[in-house]
Amino acid sequence: MPPHSMTNDPPAGRQPPARPGTENHRLGTLVFLMAGTMLFAGLIGAYLVLRYAAGAWPGPGLPRLPVGLAGFNTLVIALSSLALRRGVRALRGLDARGLRRALFAAACLGVLFLALQVAQWSMLFGSGLSFSGTTYGTTFYVLTGVHAAHAVSGVAWLLAIALRQRELWVPDRRQRAIEVCALYWHFVGLVWLGLYVVLYLI
Repeated sequence: MPPHSMTNDPPAGRQPPARPGTENHRLGTLVFLMAGTMLFAGLIGAYLVLRYAAGAWPGPGLPRLPVGLAGFNTLVIALSSLALRRGVRALRGLDARGLRRALFAAACLGVLFLALQVAQWSMLFGSGLSFSGTTYGTTFYVLTGVHAAHAVSGVAWLLAIALRQRELWVPDRRQRAIEVCALYWHFVGLVWLGLYVVLYLI
C-alpha cells in the first residue's frame, strides 16, 4: 500500500461492501441540524414579531447596528466555509496535507469571526446598547449570542480534528467526523447570513 493512501483498498477480486443510502452519521447530523433550524426560526420569528410591534426601531438614543462591520464578518465566515469545502475536496482527493491546511484555515477564519463579534458587542455596549432594559438590545444579544455559541463549538471541533490529523491518510472514523463537522459549519454560516439580513438589512 502506498504510504500516502488515505483509505484501505479492497482485496483483489472483491468488491467493497455497498453503503446504505443514508448513513447513520449523516442522518443523525441532519436531525440535529433540523433541531437547530427550528431553534433559530423560533428566535427570528419572535424577533420579527417584537420588532414590528414596536413603535420605533431602534428606540430614541439607541445606536444603530454596524452594517459594514457585520457585512465584513459575513464575508469572513463565508470564506471559512469555502476553506472547509476545499478541505472536503482534499479529503476525497486523498490529499491529507491539503485537508489539514484547509481545516486550520477554516478554524482561523472562524476565530476571526468570533473576535469581530466580540468587538462589535463591545462597541455597541459602549454606545449604550445594554442587554437588559430594551427589547432592541435584548433580542440582538440573544440572537447573536446563541449563534456565537454554535460558532464556538464549530471552531473547537475544527481545531480538534486539524490537530489530530497528522498522518498521511485519514482513518474512516475521522472521515465521518470531517463530513459531519463540515455540514455543521456550513449550517452555522447559513444561519449567520440569515441573521445578517434580518438584523442589519431589513
